[in-house]
Amino acid sequence: MTYTVVVFVTRKPGLTPQQFKEHYDNVHIPLIRGIAGPLFPLSHTRRYISRSQSDAQGTNTTRNATTPAHVILGSQADFDYDAIVEMVFPDEKAFQDFFKHVHGPEHGSTVIADEERFIDRAELRVAILGSTETTGRGEY
Repeated sequence: MTYTVVVFVTRKPGLTPQQFKEHYDNVHIPLIRGIAGPLFPLSHTRRYISRSQSDAQGTNTTRNATTPAHVILGSQADFDYDAIVEMVFPDEKAFQDFFKHVHGPEHGSTVIADEERFIDRAELRVAILGSTETTGRGEY
């Protein structure tokens, strides 16, 4: 059974959602892949919150007052994060090896310095996922 880590990532104040995405995809991921080498997760999926440009007031959030999320249920303040990241590893040991290598003494300061360019690290939230169940359209 695989080991899955989910991360809620919030962009650094002053960056647009597009700048955040461009840095994440084109700078941070190549950096992490280069450092991690074979320890890189089986998959690293980034799901970005859909946002629009707006001059709207009353969004109930200062962080995204001009870039509100397309919320179906809940409030804007519930969606102040900008990406949901899912990393899948072969097992818990593989995750621990990856984490220790990427955030250890040799590479940790490089990774943190890059994260501080585009992530509000104080808002990072990380959890381990349990089982995943998927039901397809034609399944009953």
